[in-house]
Parts: sequence; structure tokens; C-alpha cells
Amino acid sequence: MRIKKISKIKDLGTFKNFQWQDEYCDEFGQYNFFYGWNYSGKTSLSRLFKCLEDKQIHPDYSDLEFELETDNGILKRTDINKSYNIRVFNEDFVEENFQWNQEDAKIDPVLILGKEAKDLENKAKNLRKQKEEKKNELKKLEKEQAQKENKLNSSLTNKASEIRKILNITNSREFDRSALEGKIRNIKDNYQDLILDSNEEQNKLNSYRSKKPSKIEPLIRPILKLSDYINEVENILSTKVSAQKIIEKLKENPRLNKWVREGLDLHKNESLCQFCGNPLPPDLFERLNKHFSKEFDNLINNIDKLDKRISNYIEEIKQVKLPDKARLFEESQSIYEDKLNSLNNIKNSYIHSLELLKEELKRKKEKPFDSLGLNSLTDNTKELENSFEEIKRIINEHNSKVETFEKEKQKVKEELIDHFVALFIKESNYLNEQEEIKKIKEKIEELKSEIKSLDEQIKEIERQIKAEAIGAEKINQYLTQFFNSDRLRIQLIEDGKYKLYRDNQIAKNLSTGEKNIISLIYFFAKLEETHFDFGNAIVFIDDPVSSLDSNHIFKVYGFIQEKLKDCGQVFITTHNFDFFNLLKDLSKYDWRNKGNFYLIKKLKNQNGEYSCIENLPSILLKFKSEYNYLFSILKSFDESNDKAKFEQLYILPNILRRFFEAYLYMKYPDGERFNAKAKKFLEGENFSDIKAALKLMDEYSHEEDPSHVQKFPPIEEVSHAVSFILKTIGKKDKDHYKALCQSLTSGNNASSS
Repeated sequence: MRIKKISKIKDLGTFKNFQWQDEYCDEFGQYNFFYGWNYSGKTSLSRLFKCLEDKQIHPDYSDLEFELETDNGILKRTDINKSYNIRVFNEDFVEENFQWNQEDAKIDPVLILGKEAKDLENKAKNLRKQKEEKKNELKKLEKEQAQKENKLNSSLTNKASEIRKILNITNSREFDRSALEGKIRNIKDNYQDLILDSNEEQNKLNSYRSKKPSKIEPLIRPILKLSDYINEVENILSTKVSAQKIIEKLKENPRLNKWVREGLDLHKNESLCQFCGNPLPPDLFERLNKHFSKEFDNLINNIDKLDKRISNYIEEIKQVKLPDKARLFEESQSIYEDKLNSLNNIKNSYIHSLELLKEELKRKKEKPFDSLGLNSLTDNTKELENSFEEIKRIINEHNSKVETFEKEKQKVKEELIDHFVALFIKESNYLNEQEEIKKIKEKIEELKSEIKSLDEQIKEIERQIKAEAIGAEKINQYLTQFFNSDRLRIQLIEDGKYKLYRDNQIAKNLSTGEKNIISLIYFFAKLEETHFDFGNAIVFIDDPVSSLDSNHIFKVYGFIQEKLKDCGQVFITTHNFDFFNLLKDLSKYDWRNKGNFYLIKKLKNQNGEYSCIENLPSILLKFKSEYNYLFSILKSFDESNDKAKFEQLYILPNILRRFFEAYLYMKYPDGERFNAKAKKFLEGENFSDIKAALKLMDEYSHEEDPSHVQKFPPIEEVSHAVSFILKTIGKKDKDHYKALCQSLTSGNNASSS
């Protein structure tokens, strides 16, 4: 089986929703080489192939979906349980096969059968050297280490005391030198992000030093009855009193009707008019009683009762008291005051509507014999209810904040400690001092190891010959080839597995480079196992030269050249451009131009980061360094009419930094640091332009570091910095700049500067 293209990938690390684009990607061939910076997605891609080798989905990508177009058809997730002739070398392979931190760890054997077993000669080396010089050097370094550590410890003690004083920490054990060192270890990778400006520092200090306010009694909202009263009033207004015989004159004159009704009660059991003294007509009470019925009395009585209830309710609403704003946290007082004013306005309108209902009752009292409709008024019950709820929410939030006051105060305290510790790291150059001490310690350990090795002899190694021993010998041959020494060797143990030894001792403290080489050698040896159909296999090797020096990079290149030329299909990724150049030469001169070259890159849009694959840009294929490629990106951005849509915008500060560092390295090969070289080259230019460009490159040039907070840099700052650097090089180094511009269109295959 051969893989022709990766049609799609979903939910594989930064391959969020990858789709193969034929216009940007050629189909895979026999040899396929990928270049990409760190964290661009190379290892994630290797894990897709590892899923096929392992017949299971990687645990970190449980939602992974994919489609691979092969010469045998489409391969999907549902085909994962089938057997494929695939081998993958990546960090997962290393982790599965090597337990570097366990002395008793064992390595599975490499089974290379069908070869005649042979005895391996015992090797013995007597390493004798003069030790006095090493011991004197060791003593000198130990003294220097003690002096530096004492100085650093003194500064740590003083800084811890200073922080305790600022934060009024009375218990010295709460934040001592040890606590400060622990904090430095925790924040050293991103300490610059924790430094506050002066205003933030002062605000947090004020917050930390503030006193805890008291809780406010929960707001109990009054029952809102306006709607009910409106219904009651409407019912009364619609009530029409019937009489046996209505006296029209009284009906037409409400005041007279009221006066007569009151007079009727005053003249019970009287024969003379209490107003004029004349005798009352004998049928007067009969006529009036037919006009003023019991139904009339009930209506008037109901009106009076409802009127009184409404009056009492108005007083109840007026008596509602709300907390003074001064009892709240200062940051809540302004919005609380606005909500309180709004509530009072709504409440006044609510009371006004109630008073209008009283007027309606009064109107009905004057016209008891008519059915009346309710005059228009506002029912803002819901509005008042919402306003009360807003006030209640603010009070509840205040009380919740009071409950978490100590917790929030502790959080602010930690932020202030982080800030002061970060300032200390920056101002004391702590990390550089610590790194110097670390290097001294490493040299001391190296000297101790060397001194010890002078007193040791390599003991005779006897091994039992068996099939696994042949595989072990193959690995040891490769180890010797790589390291030009047989100090590192694997030995066969009783259960048929291997253990790794250095100078006849269990190998400890291996460097990252040594681990990578040993893992890669083991991988190559397993490719030669008898049962493995190498000619029809797919081999994927992810970043094989990570942490290797140039000498070992050439040896890895030699292994690939020799061991993989007859493999069915090969995929190799790398971030090392020197190694990538070797792969280009390998394809051109040794593998008859059968290599396909691709670029894996990580981009960012409004939905976050994502990785994509495309054909290697011609400028990367043409030149022997990244330098021209970086220049081409910067030049394209500088000439872009829509910089906001430039696909590599968020890593442009990193690109600018890499390009400018490379230029300055060639311009000033004196070993000075980047900032010193930059200021030297930019001397005479506008100070603010220099400061802005260097600030951008310092603060935004590490976006590929996963510990750094990912964010888009300000477009205006990036545009100005790129333009400033390119124009300055063009002005001060015209010939070089002109050659760079020509390289973008030149067809010359020679390498650049």
C-alpha cells in the first residue's frame, strides 16, 4: 500500500479541520520530506500514522477523524483495526520502548534470525590518566560555585524580607527564601507576563489593604397589588345600582344626591326638617328609600373600604426602605445609585397610578347609578418588579463578594507576590546567574565522573549467543558507528531482553542527544527484523535530529541514505534546516530526484490556531538557508495591501527576529548578543522607531513557545517594525538588500549567503 494524499484530518492537535488542497499539494511519492518549525504539527501528523501502526486511536485524540487516499482506496477511522505494514519513529515510539529514568528498565529484543551466531571477543580497556590537574580544577570550581550561591542566596533572603514587609506578612516562614525560590521556579518561563504596571500594582495593593465590609440584609420586595386593585376598581365602576324608583333630579346632581343620602340618615325618626324646621312630607321617606336602596348602600360601603385599602397600600409602598450606597463596595456604588434612582422614579409612577384609582372610586361614588369605564392609567407592575430584582441582585452580589472577600484578597496577594518576584527575576538577572551556577555544577559532575573513570577498568563481558544477541550486536555496531566509541552498548540479559550500559555500568544521566540517537538506532535495527516486509513498508520518521550536533546529524543522514533507499514509502519531518538541506541533496543526487518536499506550518485565525500542509515554497527549495525564505515573507507582508488578512501575521515578530538575527550574525560575527548588535546597526536611526521594533521582537517573537500566551500582535506595530528594518538594511547595506530582492525572482540554484 502507498499513501497518495491525506484527504482530511479533524481534531488531531492543531490539525483542527484539515482539507487536502490539490492546487497547493502534490500527491505523495516514494520519498516525502516535510519542513516545519517547532509546534507546527509535525509530531501530530506522525501520530496519525502511528494510529495505523498500533491499530488504535491515540488517547490524546479520541475524536480524531481522517481520510487517507491510497492506491488501494480510501482509508478511514473505521479501518483502524486492520494490519498495515507501517513503522513510525516519534516521541511515542521512544516512550514506549525506553524508560530512561528507571535503572532496571529493559528493552525488547531485535530479532534478526537466519544469521550464524558468533562469539563476541571480550574487551578490556585500562583507562589511566593523571588526576591531579582534574582535582585542582574541581576544587577551583567548587569554590566558585559556593561564592555565587552565597551571593544569590543573600539576594533571595533580602527580597523575601522586602516582599513580607510590603504585604505585611508577619510570619517569616510564610514567605521566606525557600518560598521565593519555589515561586521563581513556577513562573520563570512566563514571568514577564506577570509584571504589573504602576497603576495595576497600586490598585491591587489598595484592594489587598482594604477592610472587609459587612453584609446587607437581603432585600424583601413588597407584594405588588396594582393589577389586582385595577381589577377591583373596574368591577366597582361597572356596577350599576338599581332602584325601585330613581329620583332623576338626584341622579343628575351627584352632590345633591350625596347631600340627600346623608340627610336621610339624619332624619330617621324625625317629623320636622332639621334644616328649615318645617314638617316633613308624609311620603318623603318612602320615596327616598325607593331611590336609596340597600344595593346602593353596599356599593358606597365597598367603595369606601377599597379606597381605604388603596390608601394604606400607598403608604406601605412609600415606606419601603433601601440600603444606603455607602454600605456597598466602592466599585458597586455608582451603578447601585443609578438603579436606585430608576426604582424611585418607577415607584412614584406606581403610586401615582394607585392615586388615580382612588380618583376613579370617587368618581363612581358620585355616579352610583351609572356603569362607568376605567380611565386610562399606567400599570408598571412588571417594571417595578424588575427594578426591585436589579437592586436585589446588586445586594446579593455584594453579600457574595463579602463571603469570598478573604479568598479574593488571597488571590490578589498571590498576584502581587508573582509581580514582585517577576520584578526581582528581571532586575537581578536571576535566571542568568542561576544558569551560570548550573553550568559550573555540570562541569563539576563531569570532572567527578572523569576522575572516577580513571580508577575503573572495563570488566570482561560475557554473553550467551542467541538470536537476540545477533540483534544486540547489530545495535552495538550502530552505536559504535555513531559515537566512534564502544562506551555505550546494550547487553543481553537472562530473559532475552537488553539493558543499556555505559562503561560496563547501567547507563545513567544520558543526554537528550544520546537518548535520541539510541532510540533511532533501535528503530533502524527493528526495520531489519526478519518478519518485516521492508520493500513494501511505509516508514515515518519524525524529527530524527532533534538535540543533535552537526556531526551526529550527518551520521543520521548517512543512515537514512543507506537504510531507507529501498523502502516502499518514506515520510521524514524536521525543523532543522541544515538537515533539511541534506535531505534535498539526498533526493537530488542519491535518490534520483524522487523526493517530494512539503511545508507544515501553523497559522491562526479568529477560531484559533490550525496547521496546514502545502508544497515547499520554491525559495526554500532553492536556497540552502531559511534566510531568503524569511525575507520573502517579510517583503510580501510589507507590500501587502491588506495586512490584516496576511496568513502568517501572528508569527511575523518571530520571523522578523529570526531574519534580523541571521543578518546581524553575518554583519557582526563578533559573538555579541542580539540587542547589542541591533543597536549598533540601527545607530543613527529614529530612537522611537528603534525602541518600537526591538520591543516588538522581544515581546512577540516567541509565539511558537506553548508556554507563551497566544495572541495576535498589533498590526500597526508589526507593519511599522517590518518596514523600518527592511528600509534600514536597504539604506545601510544596499548591495546585500538588492541581492535579497533579486533572490526572490532568480532562477539560480546556487545557495545564498
